[in-house]
This record gives sequence, structure tokens and C-alpha cells, in this order.
Amino acid sequence: MESLFRWGCERKCAMHELSLALSLLDEVGAAAAREGATRVASVHLRLGRMSGVVRDALLFAWDLARADTIASDATLVIDEVPVAVWCAHCAGERSVRAGEGLICAQCGAVTPTIVRGRELELVAMEVL
Repeated sequence: MESLFRWGCERKCAMHELSLALSLLDEVGAAAAREGATRVASVHLRLGRMSGVVRDALLFAWDLARADTIASDATLVIDEVPVAVWCAHCAGERSVRAGEGLICAQCGAVTPTIVRGRELELVAMEVL
């Protein structure tokens, strides 16, 4: 039963990333059309570690979705954004302790205010 659950989760995750890849291609196509471009060589994306997007699944979905589009030869370049929080105790932006949740890496205080790490942003594209 557990393996069936895992398969369902993987399929659901992959479908989510495929939907994101298709939406991304819509945006890329519209931007390329506005610029009068005939081809897209690369697409640059910022992806937060807490975005809910699985990087490898998105790359796989991108490869499937870009066929027969203006971006059919384009590479998807993903800049992963680490999680950063606002620590009230330190009065500053801090990284979190790996594997411990939203805990300030500097002082150990619980820090529920996420500053970075949820991004899913199209930041640039190279057109030809």
C-alpha cells in the first residue's frame, strides 16, 4: 500500500510541475512575441527551497513541455534560493538550521517569519 501512495504522490507532483512548465512556456512565448524574437535560447528561473516545486520534476516537465514551441531548444536555468527568515531575537535576516525547521542558525530562536525561499520567478530569458 505504501508503494501505491508513493506512486500517487510522485505522479501528482509531476503533474503539478508539468502545469507550471506549461504556464512558464506561455509567459515565455508572450514575452518573446512582444520582443519580436523567433527563438528562445534559455530561460532563467529563481526557485525557492520552500516553493513547493520539485526542481528535478520541473526540469523533466520542461523538457516535455517545450517541444514544438518557440523555446524547443531552450535550457531552463534554475537558481535555487535558500530559506531566510527574520529573527526578532537577532533583529536581522538569518539562515535557518538545516533539518530543524524555522530555527535561527545564529541564535537558535524560533523564527516563523520567512523572508526568502518561497520564490518562483521568471527572471530572464535569452532570445534570438
